[in-house]
Parts: sequence; structure tokens; C-alpha cells
Amino acid sequence: MSKVDGSKMTRRAFLRLAGLSTLLTACGAALTSEPTPTSTATPASADTATPTSTDTATPIPTATSTPTATATSTPTNTTTPTDTPTPTPTNTATPTPTRGPLRVISLIHGPARALVVDHVLQRFGVQGTTIRVDRGEAVPDLRSYAAVIFAGGEYRPEEFEEPIFQAERERILAALEANVPILGICLGNQLLAYWLGGEVKRGHWEFGWLPITVNEAGRADPLLAGLGETFYAFLWHGDQITRLPEGAVLLASTELCPVQVFRLGDRPVWGVQFNPQYDPVIAEGVIRGSEYLPKAGYDIEEMVATGYREYDDLAGKLFGNFFQIAALG
Repeated sequence: MSKVDGSKMTRRAFLRLAGLSTLLTACGAALTSEPTPTSTATPASADTATPTSTDTATPIPTATSTPTATATSTPTNTTTPTDTPTPTPTNTATPTPTRGPLRVISLIHGPARALVVDHVLQRFGVQGTTIRVDRGEAVPDLRSYAAVIFAGGEYRPEEFEEPIFQAERERILAALEANVPILGICLGNQLLAYWLGGEVKRGHWEFGWLPITVNEAGRADPLLAGLGETFYAFLWHGDQITRLPEGAVLLASTELCPVQVFRLGDRPVWGVQFNPQYDPVIAEGVIRGSEYLPKAGYDIEEMVATGYREYDDLAGKLFGNFFQIAALG
């Protein structure tokens, strides 16, 4: 596969060039136009987008088994008592907390439907609220939610000090201090590291389904429980964390990006560079919607086939672990 020089264009310009704008149609949304790529593309301002109403995912009951009530023997005139049937338990990936559905907020920083995680929230019966930060929607007090999904978007390291992020930064750091579980994904992962004193720089672009290697600390971490020493995940990024913040623990890596997963000390705060919300169907829409990948020499059919061959319900396992951590408080 050809390598891409990520140092000559903005995240927004490259992601649109690589196909995320055409992906919107495949994923249920659309951009009105796709800019012509140049090596000097300038990021579009995120402040000019018109705010829209917050989407709230409709909770769907989690498929948690409810034990059958145990029948109680009733005395009769017969000498043989009635046998008490024993309920058969059903294995469930994640238990539903008895206090009701989890309230989880997702902070999204771009227009692509593939960035949204509402399909995962619905799967687990989570009550979700989505905030489009890139459209100027206000970020509420995150401490009133059971967990925060700090998701991706189209910004690069030189834009991390833009005014659009200032209020969000304060909200995220307040939630962190309150020990609210936080899962940073892709851009969210990078912003977390940057805001906490780490370093993010332009690096090698990673596209498609790639193997993630879990180290010893990662194999003992509850977020990655059940994923084994290696698992496949979908990646689409050109920036990476080059220095972790103080107290952060490295959990997993790829060959080109050493920081794929980290945890902030013993807090329930994680960053992942890959996109755990992708399944093979979503990924296929991204890959086939890209005009750039075939021109750069990537084997489209093999990229698509890898997802269907290697995917092992990463979304169910990783988000299931995260929601279970949140449910336990």
C-alpha cells in the first residue's frame, strides 16, 4: 500500500478527500459538496455551521435475561410434593443496572454519520444524548451523566487551541475530576492527551482494518477485557499521540502508531485511536465511498474483505465493557 504524507493538508481536507464526505450518503446523511483537494487546503471554520437540535437515541431494552419466578410447592393431600423448577440463566454481555437505563452523552466533532455511536447505545439500552460540537451546540455539565463518549471529527493538532474547544475542555476536565467515565475516540483521544499535557503530532496515515497489539497492562485492563492479545479495529487517521500525559498508562499499539489505547492512571478515563463503533458494513461504506484510496494504490476489495473476515464484535465487547464500568459507578 502507498504511504500518505499527512504533513501537507488539514484533517478536514484530507478526510473529505479520502471519502468521508461521500460516506455521508452511505451512512444516512449527505454533504452538499466535496472540495477539490490541494496540498494547501485550509480548514473550514467549524463555527459557522448552523446548530441543530440534539439527537436523543431512543432507549431499547437490553437483552438481559429475567429469571423465571420460582414456583413454590403448595401443600396438598398427596404424599409427593411438587418439584420446584430451577430457572435457567442466560448469558448476557452486559448487565442492565437496576437503577434504570444509563444516561450517556456523546460529543461529536464532524458531520459524518460514521462518527455517531447511537446504534451502539441503542443496542445496549442506553439513553443517549448527542451534542454536535462542530456546529456550535453547547456542551452541558457532563457530571450529570453516567458516562461521556468523547468522539471524533475533522480537526488537526494546530487547531486544538481554537475557541470552539474552550468550553468543551472545561466540561471534560470537570467530569474527569468528578470520576465520570470518559471514552475518547480518535480525535477525542488526541484532545484528551493534549489537554492533559501530552503531545499530538502529524504522523503516518492508517486506513482500514488493522491488528491492534495489547500489552500486558492492557490485558489486565477492564476496557479491553475479552479482546485478547491482538484484535482488529478500523482506523482512519493521520495524527497521533507522540507523548502521553503524566500518569497515563499505555495499553495497546499498532506498528505505525504506538499509542492506540491509553488509560489515565487509575481513573475510568480512556483514549482509543481506532473507531470501535465501526462494523464491517459501516467500514465498507467508508472504503467504497473514498475516491482517494484506489488512486493511492490501496486494494479496496481486500480492505473490505479484511473487515468481514477479522471483525469479532469489537463494538459489543469494548462498549459493553465501558457501559458495565459506568453502571458499576
